[in-house]
Parts: sequence; structure tokens; C-alpha cells
Amino acid sequence: MIYEDFKALLRQEGESRATQGGLVPIPELRLCVPVEREAFDEYVLRLHVERAIHLLSHVDGDKLPESVRQSCIHHSSGSLLYWIRWL
Repeated sequence: MIYEDFKALLRQEGESRATQGGLVPIPELRLCVPVEREAFDEYVLRLHVERAIHLLSHVDGDKLPESVRQSCIHHSSGSLLYWIRWL
């Protein structure tokens, strides 16, 4: 999957969840996107730099199952990013 396809998919997912604030869980999105982890993280962080999305942590991130925590994005700042919100 190329970046533009990823961007379109994420926009569609965010818009379909408008009633929930447009929040898309990163672990759930990973299951829908056929790319390697590094490419996925790169695409998400690129969209963040482009200000197309907000990245948010989970309120109870420490209480998430380890498998879910591993599917989140581990930001260089130390934050565990769980949610994406399309802007």
C-alpha cells in the first residue's frame, strides 16, 4: 500500500466514525492495512507532521493488554499513541 492509499483509507475511517469524534484506534487500523510496521508508523507520523491528523494517547494506556500496547505507536518522546483523529 502506498502513502496516498493509506491516507485515503485513514480519512475514510475517520469520517465513518464522526459520531465518535473521528477517533480511530491505531491497533485496529493496523489490522486493516497491509504494510509492515515501519511503513505504517512512518505514514502515520508523516500525516501528523502534515497536520492532517492528531495523535492521542489512551486514557488508561497502562491498563491496556500488552498485545494492544505493542500495536500502538511508541513515539520518541516516550508517549504510547493509541488514537488517530482525522482533521
